Amino acid sequence: MIKVLCLHLAPHRPSYRYRIGQFLPHWKEYGIQIDSMCVSGKKSLNNVMSALSICSNYDYVWIQRKVFPPLFTWLLSRKSRLIFDFDDAIYVKQVMLTGKELPESRMKLNWIASTLKRSALIFAGSEALKSYAEQYNRKVHLVPTAFSTPLLVNGNGHNGKSVTIGWIGIASNLYFLKIIDHALRSVQQKHPGIRFSIMSKRLPEGVRTEWELSEWSSENEKKWLADIDIGIMPLTDDEWCRGKCAFKLIQYMAYGKPVVASDVGANKAAINNGVNGFLVISDDEWIEALQRLIVDKELRASMGAASRRLHVEQYDRERVQQQIAGLINEDYRCIAFDGAAR
Repeated sequence: MIKVLCLHLAPHRPSYRYRIGQFLPHWKEYGIQIDSMCVSGKKSLNNVMSALSICSNYDYVWIQRKVFPPLFTWLLSRKSRLIFDFDDAIYVKQVMLTGKELPESRMKLNWIASTLKRSALIFAGSEALKSYAEQYNRKVHLVPTAFSTPLLVNGNGHNGKSVTIGWIGIASNLYFLKIIDHALRSVQQKHPGIRFSIMSKRLPEGVRTEWELSEWSSENEKKWLADIDIGIMPLTDDEWCRGKCAFKLIQYMAYGKPVVASDVGANKAAINNGVNGFLVISDDEWIEALQRLIVDKELRASMGAASRRLHVEQYDRERVQQQIAGLINEDYRCIAFDGAAR
């Protein structure tokens, strides 16, 4: 049994839930045992020191998104092999908080570089993140964020009389709905019977589009994803967004929904343009894509079916977990072989 200690920021974070938490019940099927430890919050220092004291009992320390001072990373790497996993462009500041592209501080960039250099394996959630990590290490692997494929739902979950366009995400990402507000409002005015639904903590501010709010919970999320007809994911074209992992699209696709998204970053990998959805740039393209799906029920059905097939092939929990397990087992066998050869 390969033993792994996972150090993460918080169990409630989406990056932990979907890149670590959902895999935990299944690792023994692959000959792997994973224990997780939160290294943020009030007890973060105590937990970090505790991790340092016990990490030699593990074959790997899996660091999920968190970066530490180089001395601590070096100490960890002396006692265990490191895996670094990240799903956002942590080397730049979040554009929705700054309104413009800004690099992270020099200190944090040094911490990131140190972590990447000392890692035995790196799991990057998108091609942009993979390219960044490859500046420091050759053992970088594209590992998409996974989402368990639900059982098939009969047809669309709406009432059959209206079409629902949906967006799901944390409140800070409501920022991105503002950039397509003009296009969405135009669609809403031309098709007054359609619904615009948000699954989040609150509604966006300063927009003209009329949105309905569904507050997030794990159970509400499932019903909401089943009920919408079209899923959207607008982004700005900048380094932060190019690093994102298209997770909204992955969720919509798991439930067999056609998708419309900005032609940016990992969205390009998730959408086969014209097959399971549309990649768009301008307001006119947003309007045209949404209107085609609104008026054509058969197109929604065919694109939704294609979405689900693509999801099963690329993003299903079991498929991604098999990929991760294969990478860990391969690295472990190589180390065992090198040790035996010596």
